[in-house]
Amino acid sequence: MRERMLYLSAQNHGPEGEIEEEARTEGMIGILLERFDIDLLEYCSYGRKTELRPDPALKIHSVTPARRPHILLKGSLNKLRGSAYHTDTHRGLQNEIRSLCKFNDYSHVFINRGVPGSCVDLISSLLPEAVIITDVLHPESRQSEGKAAGKRGLSRRYHMLNAALSRRDERRLMNKTGLLLTASEWEALSFKALSFADAGKVHVVPQFIDLEEYQFSESAVKEEAIVLHWNMQTSQGKNAALTFHKRVFPLIKDKVPGCKCYIIGEEIHPEVTALAKQDSSVQIVKESGAVQEYIRRSKVVVASMREGCGGQLRILEAWALRTPVVTGLKSAEGLTCEPGRNILLAGTTGEMAEQVLKLLQTPELGPIIADQAYKTLQKHYEASNVRSKVLSLV
Repeated sequence: MRERMLYLSAQNHGPEGEIEEEARTEGMIGILLERFDIDLLEYCSYGRKTELRPDPALKIHSVTPARRPHILLKGSLNKLRGSAYHTDTHRGLQNEIRSLCKFNDYSHVFINRGVPGSCVDLISSLLPEAVIITDVLHPESRQSEGKAAGKRGLSRRYHMLNAALSRRDERRLMNKTGLLLTASEWEALSFKALSFADAGKVHVVPQFIDLEEYQFSESAVKEEAIVLHWNMQTSQGKNAALTFHKRVFPLIKDKVPGCKCYIIGEEIHPEVTALAKQDSSVQIVKESGAVQEYIRRSKVVVASMREGCGGQLRILEAWALRTPVVTGLKSAEGLTCEPGRNILLAGTTGEMAEQVLKLLQTPELGPIIADQAYKTLQKHYEASNVRSKVLSLV
């Protein structure tokens, strides 16, 4: 007999993390539907919902709170009281959870990172026998620590204090949940170090994709082209694209004059869109159906070196389409990769141009790196392999 699961999903962290979170939610639900009938409750603070295939075993409910004006504080300071781990649960969300728990017998409750942390307390009181599973795609403490790096004075203190408070809340979360999932070994270790007593609850379920969605009958003919593919509606994504065009692309065109640059995304900031009017070698691609074809026929995919652009998921997609990737250490962090073997890394804009040129000017190198990347994807990040691990844990 199939068990029933309550799955709490949220988009309350803003557009920056939506790309990876939505893809992970969609993939995770697809796996869990093999064993559970699922009630999906979405907390849609930003008005966007995860696109899911219809399934008779899946019922979708949603709560959209009214927008409230944000206090204009420094980002890190504002986050001290806005962390997902301890934000007060919206009353409408509380009522919907109570209603669902009253009329359904849930054996498991799955909570993703974006759901307000006080939901864990509510679920524990309503369903004391249920197994609570928490999926922490990116720990907030590590993000705060990353922002503190390179900062000085008061700004550094703000971020470090935020990281300390997040670690405290992550420790509490570990204590309350029955199973805690992270996306990488590095993140798993950071959680295990918080509480040795709860370390056994922590397991790695990496970001993953379904290779069946990336199969083609014929191989693509590669052209002298680079693909920029990340979330370019955010300030981080916009700035990354503008920096590439200003400081990296000229160095590349100086050596490879006919090189093209495809900027891909359904939502692209107007300042980025304007680049195509200024430079005929830049082309904006907004058609979602054309994305895979542009990646397949390009020689290089550049993944943003900045945080908040959905970098890791884009890397896996490029690997699936057999196009080599150049990115920064931050974007590749947590992935199973070997620089120079299945990926090329760069720490500066000059190094970025150098690595891209290496692929453009050495035709035999790209297929070798792409082939090794594809094998890595098959072994560690393909949905069928991740599926067996998820089902064994739950």
